[in-house]
Amino acid sequence: MANGQYGRPDPISVKEFHTFADTDSGKEALHHTLGIGPNQASPGSHTHDGNDSALVIPGTAITGTKATVAWASSVNAILVALGAVDQST
Repeated sequence: MANGQYGRPDPISVKEFHTFADTDSGKEALHHTLGIGPNQASPGSHTHDGNDSALVIPGTAITGTKATVAWASSVNAILVALGAVDQST
């Protein structure tokens, strides 16, 4: 059934239609819930800490003592893994 000036569906019809929505069925789905699943959307307050969203680069650790070559190389490798271009010499 429609109501309103533009023939919008009534709330009951919309609710029934969404019973069969494609929610979280894949990355191409039109409907997504919030969460850390691969087919969910992250909330606006996500932190990439693994609790409220996926880790940015899971399993990667920074090693070495800060301000040393080993530490800088470790951080550099992580940045490259994220897509940075290493133009250091």
